[in-house]
Amino acid sequence: MSQSALSRWSGAVGSNSCWELIKHGAQVLDVRSPDEFAQAHLPQATNVPLNQLDSWIKQQPNKQRPLVLYCAAGIRAQMGCDILRANGFDCAVNGGSLQDLLYNQPTA
Repeated sequence: MSQSALSRWSGAVGSNSCWELIKHGAQVLDVRSPDEFAQAHLPQATNVPLNQLDSWIKQQPNKQRPLVLYCAAGIRAQMGCDILRANGFDCAVNGGSLQDLLYNQPTA
């Protein structure tokens, strides 16, 4: 399955590329609300709602660690990437939607 139309529109990179980054140690941020996170999320994800990203940034010592962000459609993830890049996190990638990432998750 290809990326959803909203994920492509939001600037999301391909799910396969995201999984490769995750495999090599990228931190995964779910920028959806806590309620959305509680319903479903990637097991390796940390929930940092978009409206709390500024506070999270202040606690991060390593701005060089790759980050993969996702949300419900990719739009909030892109907003999060924009915020991170504006604060010196040059390795932030929009992973698009949770659905796209789950669908394209490697089996091995």
